[in-house]
Amino acid sequence: MKFQIFLIISQQFLYFASSACVDETRTPINIGKIQPCPFYDNKPVCCRQDNIDQMISNYRSIDATFGQDGGGCDICGANLKRFWCIYTCDPDQTNFMKYTGRANVTDPANKNKLIEVQLVSLTTKPQVACEVYSSCSRTSFVNQVSAMQSPGGFFNFLGEQAITQGQQFITFEFSDYDSMIMDDTWMCNHKSNITTVDDKGVIHYWDQYGYEIKQQCGCNTFEESCDANQILYKPTGVLYGFETTYVLFTWLFVILFALGITIIRKYQQNKKAIENLDIGLITS
Repeated sequence: MKFQIFLIISQQFLYFASSACVDETRTPINIGKIQPCPFYDNKPVCCRQDNIDQMISNYRSIDATFGQDGGGCDICGANLKRFWCIYTCDPDQTNFMKYTGRANVTDPANKNKLIEVQLVSLTTKPQVACEVYSSCSRTSFVNQVSAMQSPGGFFNFLGEQAITQGQQFITFEFSDYDSMIMDDTWMCNHKSNITTVDDKGVIHYWDQYGYEIKQQCGCNTFEESCDANQILYKPTGVLYGFETTYVLFTWLFVILFALGITIIRKYQQNKKAIENLDIGLITS
């Protein structure tokens, strides 16, 4: 009996020694059931109740934006929920993410407002980024934002949106080494065979991590064969979400117009100076 207790304590000690939260004030602990991340139920995690409450609220937005409720794909929503669960709760956060400092950045929701944020660098595998993006690429929201038309652009856009709600500015790196582990990601054409039946006889479909798939998704050949070697990172910059060609032509017109005004004013000033000179010669 004493040996069993010693073995359990030793295993827990070794687990904590090899696990680390990116927040150095925390260690992975078991907090019981985690509603937004059921695959972490009764396991040591880095997240706490305030994080869980925030995720519950944010996941409603994911359903409304990327899921079937918003005309999207529930597999996309499930993949994103699982991704942010790993980001927030995984007991091995330091294996794939780090804090790099603090900075004042522009609030995406209010361009006239600066927010002090925590700078976060997160590394994920190119194939994971590609698979998650493929499950989301046909949603209305992604199609309407030009900066999200590549896997890298998609993730970096989401990272910038964390500024407002999480006071974090997340930049993504893509590498097969020292990266987030997210195996068995469902592509957009995956058909769920995990079902439950409620009291009314309605069949509900689920993925293997506990997220409901209210409606099966479909995708074309291009989306099924997502290429992890394509350009992963497209900086969003100050013009993210806008049509670049249109913006550039607009600025070109403004510059040429301003240049024209400057030339005209210079010509008028020179003409007036010559006229004044002529008047002075005549009167003298």
